[in-house]
Amino acid sequence: MKKSRVDNYTLFLIISFTGTVLFLFVLLFTGGNGASWLAMENNFDNFLTDHFRHIAFASDMQHFYFNTLDATFPPFAYLLYYLLYRINPHSWKVNEWKDCRDYQYNPLVYLMLAILVVLLFRFLVARLLPQYDKGKNDLFVIAVVFSAPMMAGALERGNISFLTAIMLLAALLLKDSDKAWKREAALLLIAAASGLKLYPAVFGVIYIVEKRYKEGIRLLIYGLLVFLVPFIFCGGIPGFIQYLKILFFFENQGYRSWTNVRNYLLSISDLLGRYEDSASFVKYFKLAENLYLIICIISMFKTGEKWKYALYTSGIMALYVPFSYRYTSVYMLIPLVVYLAQDRDKQKKIYSILFALTFTVPVYGMMTPLAADFFIFTPVYIMMIFSLIEDWSKGRAGKITGQAPA
Repeated sequence: MKKSRVDNYTLFLIISFTGTVLFLFVLLFTGGNGASWLAMENNFDNFLTDHFRHIAFASDMQHFYFNTLDATFPPFAYLLYYLLYRINPHSWKVNEWKDCRDYQYNPLVYLMLAILVVLLFRFLVARLLPQYDKGKNDLFVIAVVFSAPMMAGALERGNISFLTAIMLLAALLLKDSDKAWKREAALLLIAAASGLKLYPAVFGVIYIVEKRYKEGIRLLIYGLLVFLVPFIFCGGIPGFIQYLKILFFFENQGYRSWTNVRNYLLSISDLLGRYEDSASFVKYFKLAENLYLIICIISMFKTGEKWKYALYTSGIMALYVPFSYRYTSVYMLIPLVVYLAQDRDKQKKIYSILFALTFTVPVYGMMTPLAADFFIFTPVYIMMIFSLIEDWSKGRAGKITGQAPA
């Protein structure tokens, strides 16, 4: 009798749940003392900061870009935050985000929004992974939501990255539809996602790779409109210039963390005892970061596996953003779902394992002095390196393989 082997979807679920469940046992035995390791190794003053801080910024739509350097989102995002500001029972000023957060009404609204986004994610999973049974897809959503990138990342910070990832997943679901309105909706979703976080604009490269130039031009037009028109409400031309100054400021920042390429290299230099000298070669770290960006884009033209379009674009958003935090790893949800959507015989265990090691709670890391983010992002780096070696060593395949979401 032939032994049944564990498929890659099941393997992902086993690894993901194992880390999360073990972490819950650690908390039970330590009385919760291990929770600070999960919650980004700091105090809790920044809880939900990325949600309520931007609502507070939106209290002064015409001037917030001039009042703070922390207003890093494009103006389209602040139109949404302004709506949340308007439904508040009280008025909050730009620097009063903690008062906004601590007002009991507001965390309830945030909870409702978070539940809504999770439900949207479950809806998309059912349509992108119809070949799997409902119970397995339910477990997948639970595994992702309880993973460190989500539970102690996007949800803990209230960062809009999860919503952005959901919008891009929806776009991938619609972009290859036989119906013209769905393909157009995909363009609008990518443009809107870029209006929230800017970096999703890299998904436009997929249309160039696939030689869908007319759609690519329309996407560029939509993107420019979504980016530029909201400046009417956010300081006009001076606001636009100030926003570019903010982006330039953060482009030149660097700090020790295990997230984007530049900061990862700074952290390695710290481990090697060379952090004090790192200022002299930060420019090389920035060069490596931009080289990574270019290689990922070129690799989209070289790869013979269609799911890797999502891998390389999401890999840019997860590892390239100059000033980033744990929540950027959430973007790896996009290639994970697309990877699972392809034929099972085209899936490779190495990717299932690396995705699972990202979307779990890396409890094994608690036995080391390294931060939790090292164990979340290192599998992403390994995955990207493995994929790049795979594609650059074999050259471009004559035929694109793998299934696109239907």
